Amino acid sequence: MHIFNNLKNFLYDNSNFIAIFDNKIYLYNIDKVNLLTDSNAIISFKNKTISIKGSDLKTFKYYNKELILDGNIESVSLKWIIVY
Repeated sequence: MHIFNNLKNFLYDNSNFIAIFDNKIYLYNIDKVNLLTDSNAIISFKNKTISIKGSDLKTFKYYNKELILDGNIESVSLKWIIVY
């Protein structure tokens, strides 16, 4: 059970949350919206950046550190920022 708990803690980052649905993406605990156009979005977290490509992207909800984008989502990529 110890291995399972370590793996679960590694895979499930409690500080951020990203949920992808058919035409929405929910981002929790964001730091900054770097870019938001109708075809691209770049969102920064503390230790990662997420890039979203699609069409007709728009803000569905933006409050405090939560963001929900709506539109035709074509791709989502995640880039980790590692500081030594």
